Amino acid sequence: MQHWSSGIDAECVITSVGSPVPVISVPQTFGTWIREPANISDERIWPTLHVSGNSVEEYENSNALLNDSYRTINITGFFYGCGHAVQNNHLYYQKGGTNVILRFGLDKASLGTLLIENALYHGHNYLFSNSKTYFNIAVDEKGLWIIYASSTGENIIVTHIDEGTFSVIRRIHTTYPKAKAGNAFIACGIMYVTDTKDITVSFAFDLLKGKQINARFELRSSQSVLAMLSYSLRDKNLYTWENGSLMVYPVHFGR
Repeated sequence: MQHWSSGIDAECVITSVGSPVPVISVPQTFGTWIREPANISDERIWPTLHVSGNSVEEYENSNALLNDSYRTINITGFFYGCGHAVQNNHLYYQKGGTNVILRFGLDKASLGTLLIENALYHGHNYLFSNSKTYFNIAVDEKGLWIIYASSTGENIIVTHIDEGTFSVIRRIHTTYPKAKAGNAFIACGIMYVTDTKDITVSFAFDLLKGKQINARFELRSSQSVLAMLSYSLRDKNLYTWENGSLMVYPVHFGR
């Protein structure tokens, strides 16, 4: 039986995930695949290959992905890591070698920049070492978030971003050390963190209330490299990239 912390809406808390549904397999160990979170009519898919690159592929829909039919979009600078996101026709990614997050227009050329102060962004000081990622950008029911590792402390920090002005609304200091984290995702304003082997979600933190909550469940049994773990607002599932296998996990919220 689950026990929720006071003041938490149980319908907003994930209690378990189902068996993964495979989408496609590719040769690359590391990468991401991204879709528009809220615009269901937009069926495009944007994969990024490897942990760094200066372009992304755009597929019109799932069939195009299966048929390997895409256009190439050259981006500004180069992305780094496996924590990118798309929101409203913009790709958000770390500008490699810097502590700057770029907002790149996918349909018409535009560029926004956001400096994340006191963040680790180079060398082996990763936020998530399994996926060689310094910044994990997430979109959920509560908006746009950036998860990163502090250069002044051990614990994971999350910033809530104002999409309109592309600026930090507030900075949330969580109570979880990055050294114990495999990966993380945000759903309904709650950050979920996996153990170092990415098998179990072992920690959850309510970002709006600024406190830990009780939530623990098994994510997967595989020990393959989990490069990407992302909650998709469009279908309320988890998207993963596991050693080149692109998967969708159904998510079960508490009732």
